[in-house]
Amino acid sequence: PWRIPYHHQGLLHYCREFGVQLEPFIELNHNSWLHSTGAFGGKAVRYRELASDFNGFTAELLAKAIDQHKLDELVPEEERAHIREAMKSWGALNTDMAYAKGNTSSLRRGFEKSQGGGVDGAPVPSDLFARKDVMQSGLWNWMAFHERLDMQTTMFQPVGGMDQIGKGFTRQVKDLITLNCKVSSIHQDDRGVTVTYTDTAHGDAVRQAQADYCVCTIPLSVLSQLDVQVNAGMKAAIAAVPYASSVKMGMEFKRRFWEEDDQIYGGISFTDQQISQISYPSNGIFSKGPAVLLGGYMFGPAAYDFAGMTPEERIQRALDQGTAIHPQYRKEFSNGVSFAWSRVPWTLGCCSMWTEEARKTHYKTLCAVDNRLVLAGEHASYVGCWQEGAILSALDAVTRLHKRALGAA
Repeated sequence: PWRIPYHHQGLLHYCREFGVQLEPFIELNHNSWLHSTGAFGGKAVRYRELASDFNGFTAELLAKAIDQHKLDELVPEEERAHIREAMKSWGALNTDMAYAKGNTSSLRRGFEKSQGGGVDGAPVPSDLFARKDVMQSGLWNWMAFHERLDMQTTMFQPVGGMDQIGKGFTRQVKDLITLNCKVSSIHQDDRGVTVTYTDTAHGDAVRQAQADYCVCTIPLSVLSQLDVQVNAGMKAAIAAVPYASSVKMGMEFKRRFWEEDDQIYGGISFTDQQISQISYPSNGIFSKGPAVLLGGYMFGPAAYDFAGMTPEERIQRALDQGTAIHPQYRKEFSNGVSFAWSRVPWTLGCCSMWTEEARKTHYKTLCAVDNRLVLAGEHASYVGCWQEGAILSALDAVTRLHKRALGAA
């Protein structure tokens, strides 16, 4: 399963209406790992350690700037005391307004020896990272990742996998769906629309379907290569949007070593290697036996590189890179699968990648009703790469088409 943000209310509405059971998806885990080949000697560090030190050192610098009157021209006097106090609280500064080794900082980043019970229960504070190492690491980029609106908690996932959403929709309209149809052309005139397709389930027979109107959800990466009868502006819009390449790795292991050895329950570890991230399952926590994690989620050049590999080569590369975070990787590995969207003939990519210029030039044309044809999908939304964009686009498309059919637009 993968994630659904709390504010994707269109998708959540249909999950609720169609009986698709959801469960929480753990996005941020303070005990996950952050890794860069060029930082901290290539050793992974805990998210909580890096985040606490980054916040603490930043807060200390800002507090010192206020105390040394370096910000007097920018910050009115009535604000300075409030900012100073905020920095002390946010950055876990001590009474000297310093971020230093001690119980205060360790209650954020973790102790060297954890708090315990009995006569030897006193904790031992942990050493801080050097400020320059924290600032030069670039690992704070992953702190910002979780602050993006699309990544903020609470997140959800369908119980049993993302395909449960498709199955939920199918239960509502199963009598209207014809599978294994490869569209080759979409033609229209003032009386209706004719779609020509190859019926691959029945000997590649060429058939046609006719209707008064057509809502087309074929990805632009495929649609741009078909014989589609639309105006020149629409044709240009369809051809103007490239698609992202993306690869995901599903890795099965003999046991949940990330839980048993590392105390990681859900969440994501990040790396600057090609695999980009390792995401731990949010379901089945504490269960025994084999388990599957997301062993890589790639976009851009890394995705193209992985897409060009054999499935076996992808697994080996993911194992090599994952070992930098989890030394147990190869010992505990059982099996793996990969999925490259750019190699899938009915999508030819993961999702649309609008540029600001292309959207300014082509977006409204792409979304417009062209005679008796209208497009819908994440590519016809501002919520690209998410199911929510496809749903909102479809609702808008059918609403406008309905008004057109009634003569109101």
